Amino acid sequence: MRGFIVNGYSISGPLISATTVGSFTWLVSLIYFQEKGLLAVLGLGVLIALLWLDGFRDRKPDRQGSRWFRLYFSLLPCLLFLVYVYLESVFGYFDWGAMFMHAGAGMLTPGVVLEYLWNTGSTMLVILVVLLGLGALKARGTLTRGLDVALMAFFLAANPMLTRPIAAAIHPNPLHDFLSKQFVDVTSLTKPAETASATVAPKNLIHIFIESAERTYMNEAEFGDVMGPLLEFDRRGVSASNMVQLAYTNNSISGMVAANCGTPLLITFFTSRQYLEEHSQFLPGLTCLGDVLKARGYQQNFVTGWPLSFTGQGTFYSTHGYSSLFGGPEVVAAVAGRGNSFGADDAEVLDLSFGILRRAQRDGKPFSLTIAVSGGHAMDGYLTDKCIGKTGLSPQVPNILHAVKCTNMLIADFIHKAEAEGLMANTVLALQSDHLSAPSAVTDRLNKYERRNFFSVSGDGIPSKTYAGLSGTIDIFPTILDALGVPLSNDQAGLGVSLLGDRPTLGQALGQDQFDDAIYAEDVLVRSFWQLKSTRTAVASEAEPR
Repeated sequence: MRGFIVNGYSISGPLISATTVGSFTWLVSLIYFQEKGLLAVLGLGVLIALLWLDGFRDRKPDRQGSRWFRLYFSLLPCLLFLVYVYLESVFGYFDWGAMFMHAGAGMLTPGVVLEYLWNTGSTMLVILVVLLGLGALKARGTLTRGLDVALMAFFLAANPMLTRPIAAAIHPNPLHDFLSKQFVDVTSLTKPAETASATVAPKNLIHIFIESAERTYMNEAEFGDVMGPLLEFDRRGVSASNMVQLAYTNNSISGMVAANCGTPLLITFFTSRQYLEEHSQFLPGLTCLGDVLKARGYQQNFVTGWPLSFTGQGTFYSTHGYSSLFGGPEVVAAVAGRGNSFGADDAEVLDLSFGILRRAQRDGKPFSLTIAVSGGHAMDGYLTDKCIGKTGLSPQVPNILHAVKCTNMLIADFIHKAEAEGLMANTVLALQSDHLSAPSAVTDRLNKYERRNFFSVSGDGIPSKTYAGLSGTIDIFPTILDALGVPLSNDQAGLGVSLLGDRPTLGQALGQDQFDDAIYAEDVLVRSFWQLKSTRTAVASEAEPR
């Protein structure tokens, strides 16, 4: 068999073929975990075909100079396909809407970007091997014009980045307006006539988003007691044991939108970009929890370790009634902390939040305090210095489990301290994971079980029970309103249903698969959510509540 010369060394065609096909097969197996056997057979078949072409057919190598690499038709489609594979393996999903939101509202901080690149360097190297390997096969003449065109067609047809939007454009989904007929607008709750009676003291709210702390981690046989610090609070009130991750609720900002507004984060790129960049508004046509509470005189505070610009979180909360906002840099400055690679660590976030809670209770006005902690963020988690050596887990346990337990310990300490000082009086406590954990060192272990989000709400008058019916984070919005004593029509708000009542959720009525299909197809509500309130209200008035 012929070889070609690189720096004086002969590298045979079989070695190039084996390296290229083997690397590509491994990359694809990163996302199709259940199909590794099939992929191995497919990869072996392609390898044998390439060896046959390289060794037993009279193919003429590229004689133009000493070229060892040649451009090929499938280069760009292959690169796009491998970008999809990379994003799917790193984040657990590919979503054009999420990409648009991150691009338009705020990307990860440079420190986190470098962290991801460092942790996925081997994958990027293998992608480079595939791209260069195909170029080397082209230079040898093994990758013929016909085979190159066939590969180009394969990469285009197999890439969901391209096929999903094309299929949606060619075949409109009959469910495209289904959700608009199910949506229950709560704009009326922001009118003065609907505000709470002055004779009844409004309940306060503490709402904590716990990064990636899904309920699946409660399996002690598999993960130890990483969720142990939160179990007592989970048992005090209503606990959702079957909360799935619906479409477009799979990252931090979309999880926040779902829990605050009762809808997945629906996006149209150009309209969303206009309101984010030109008007500094996030979902201006949607009535959310903050809007309802602002109308009732609540002082609203948001504290996060991420910069407020990250995915537009600061814009979202300021658009919907929050006047006090602290991002990572503000938190670090306020507590004179050290911070971390993206902003403030969880201990600093909770320290500042405790001071805000003290002042809010002292002022005597109704308040809501929303806190977002980030310790469990994939890929490896962020372990606060306060917890080093104190989690009680084995040093051999992956760092992300130490980080998840550390955050839960800090939250439990925050609540206990607040209770000891009498700061939880007349206060509803809502704890939740913002979404399921992205790929990490323990993903294979998580995937052995039915993965579920964590949500618990407790406080005076809230019964201790487990809600076992199918639910989603969109159901948190009406549940919190109900817990605060805000009157709801048929226990509904947005697309959600209060878990304090006994009405079936939309997820139960449809099943998750059909519900997800309706979310992907939706093209009515999405436009109104990103328009001014008058437009949104007009659309809502035409919708029929279920």
